[in-house]
Amino acid sequence: MRVGGYAKYIATRKGVDKIDDSKKYAPATVRQKKLIEKLLKDFPDCKSMLEYEDYIQKPNMENASEFISRAVENNADETKDAKTYADYIATRPRAQRFGSHGLFTDDGVQVQLSKVSKELNLHEGNVWTAILSLRREDAERLDYNTGVRWRDMLRTQTEALSTNLHIPMQNLKWFAAFHNESHHPHVHLIVYSTKQSEGYLSKEGVNSLRSSFAKDIFAGDFISVYEKQSEHRDTLKDQSQSVMAEIISQINTGVYDNPKLESMLTELADRLAKSSGKKVYGYLKADVKDLIDRIVDELAADERVARLYDLWYEQRENVIRTYTEALPERAPLSQNKEFKSIKNAVIQEAMNIIADRIPIEDAEEQPAPDPEPSDIETEPILTDEEKNPLMWKYYRQAKYLLDKDSEAYDPNTAVEFLIESAKLGCGASKYRLGKMFLRGDEVVKNIDYALLWLEESAAEQNPYAEYLLGKTLLKGEDVEQDFLRAEDLLRRSSAQGNRYAKYTLGKTLLDGELFLQNIPEAIKLITESADDGFAPAQYLLGKLLYKGEVMSQNLEKAIAYLEQATAQKNPYAAYLAGKLRLTEDAVKDIPKAIHNFEIAAENGNDYAEYQLGKIYLYGKDTERNYDKAIAYLTASAEHGNQYAAQLLHSIKSNRNYSAALGSLRLLGQISRAIQNRLEDERKDKAGAIDRKLKRIIDEKKQAHGLKP
Repeated sequence: MRVGGYAKYIATRKGVDKIDDSKKYAPATVRQKKLIEKLLKDFPDCKSMLEYEDYIQKPNMENASEFISRAVENNADETKDAKTYADYIATRPRAQRFGSHGLFTDDGVQVQLSKVSKELNLHEGNVWTAILSLRREDAERLDYNTGVRWRDMLRTQTEALSTNLHIPMQNLKWFAAFHNESHHPHVHLIVYSTKQSEGYLSKEGVNSLRSSFAKDIFAGDFISVYEKQSEHRDTLKDQSQSVMAEIISQINTGVYDNPKLESMLTELADRLAKSSGKKVYGYLKADVKDLIDRIVDELAADERVARLYDLWYEQRENVIRTYTEALPERAPLSQNKEFKSIKNAVIQEAMNIIADRIPIEDAEEQPAPDPEPSDIETEPILTDEEKNPLMWKYYRQAKYLLDKDSEAYDPNTAVEFLIESAKLGCGASKYRLGKMFLRGDEVVKNIDYALLWLEESAAEQNPYAEYLLGKTLLKGEDVEQDFLRAEDLLRRSSAQGNRYAKYTLGKTLLDGELFLQNIPEAIKLITESADDGFAPAQYLLGKLLYKGEVMSQNLEKAIAYLEQATAQKNPYAAYLAGKLRLTEDAVKDIPKAIHNFEIAAENGNDYAEYQLGKIYLYGKDTERNYDKAIAYLTASAEHGNQYAAQLLHSIKSNRNYSAALGSLRLLGQISRAIQNRLEDERKDKAGAIDRKLKRIIDEKKQAHGLKP
């Protein structure tokens, strides 16, 4: 049968508009089967059609008819000239009409079918045609059951067509028509350039266009994937996140016992030491590259990393399945360009061995508890005691009964005195009541009652009530979040000199997640809080001055603020101060570094214990003390530090310390790289944080041996 016979068959066969309900579920006829066999031979791509999938699952007359119609329609451009094809898609039965025909194009352009047909008939350049098809249930669910909806979607895709067909926007022309078929509503698309020599479409361009169309059409479904709007997807995502969290937790605890990897890393160090030129993967000889690839594959062979990599691929394939069932073959981790940064991280660890460097492994910093003003700080100045002696009498009595070191400690009676004092107008009593009932400290937690007193105290401009109420509304715990009110309250408290409010407001303005980012104002507020002696602000400011990302780097100022916070026993500041004193030439001072690490260790920082253990074990910067080293490392390992545990394991096994720790660091880096990409695809790309940019920065830091 000639191709033209297909068109004749679908135009003249019985039941062309409607199949007899009594026959549509009957098995496909012999003639239909032969025609389908011919179609598949002539047009193999038809196997990817939804109609063919339906036919394979249920080879009845109805599905056979649907497939034959669409297969011929899909390849109509091979049996008709461009003019005929434009007329055909614009006027065929069930084409939704916009006036006298169904052809539409970009916004503001009136379509004259005769003019388009003539232009296409004279066009001697390339003309691309495509059919975008949905199942009826998807079209109904996604609201793609009208020509207007398809028209609006395609109008947003003009730039994607221009980019992937390599046709400048000013020369691009496209026309489309919507056919509202019963099972598979679809739209026909014609694209070409007014400049006939322009335009080409690669395989990558086809996939890119499929992806772009799918993301637009299935936007609602993608939101469900990323934002958990579907209960089923909710479950899958929760399970995936739970598995990821479990794997990361496993990687971040215990030791990594892999002598083979340690040996390969040592061998790489030997080879790099003998290699000339840049120590970057792309510049290395083939045999060295091969060794690096084998190291990456050895890391990927770890069951935990393999499970993470599978999760990444599964999530990626879920998106790809939206527009094609032809999934790309999974690549080994060492050959996956998405993770090429890990290769330079491998090189960096080998270079550490060559240079006999002792890298400092930083902890993933845990958020410090919200700073709370002490009762002494919030103690009011009794300026009007003579005017209202009873009010202050009640307040002092309550304060006495709230002293936990007193034999008279009685919080219930204290609350009664505070209420009486508050009723007489004592703002300090109102604040204390609000704080107690908000936190559930010494009394049963009662949010509504707490807010009542805090609102009254804030209305009287009590800076601590303004701060506590503002922070509560900012976090949205126990109450509904109210960013505008929170910002107003924090600003009011800051204006009265409250260093806690300045720190919280400054940090939030710096993050730019909850409030509109304002870095200059944020730095000003944090500096004022730090200069007022607030340790968390001193630590944050010191860190910012050290990193030099949002303000100019100044190591002298950084160490000054950090050591002010260290004097107040802030473990984060003490650890970072120790690190700077140990590694930065401008402020290097080994005795001070050890002193800072000791303060951090005394206040629960296991990484400080680990660093002290390494300092005394290696004896590079101070006198070697094996007993002290083992004591600090043991304490750190007991507090959950995996690097300390790894180092102790290496000591007991008489293995190369540097190679063992390098292997563990690489395990952590490769797991973080996969985790970052998993989270990239789960986050709304319109969110406040550009995770993709953050990932790129992380990878550059990793490649240079820095902590992301």
